Amino acid sequence: MAGADRKLGRCPTCPSDLDEELFERLTAWRAGTAAEQKVPAYVVFTDATLVAMAERRPSSPAELLAIAGIGPRKLGQYGEAVFALVGGASPDDMPPKNL
Repeated sequence: MAGADRKLGRCPTCPSDLDEELFERLTAWRAGTAAEQKVPAYVVFTDATLVAMAERRPSSPAELLAIAGIGPRKLGQYGEAVFALVGGASPDDMPPKNL
């Protein structure tokens, strides 16, 4: 299984349950967060991780940690924002987080 397949938890040709609006919010939030931290966007989360989050819509730390590539550090850094975005928050509503 390729790395992206592991992150998605499915094969690339398997049907997706992607929440397009959530994916767009996550992408916009990631861009702002990466710019704020002066790092490439993939350092925050890769595209495959954003797709996995938009498909699984994690609402608890255990669900977020179940996505490959997310460990305790990223949970601590970004978990609160991810849960807010999954809950419907706009990226514009997210307070800046200087790390």
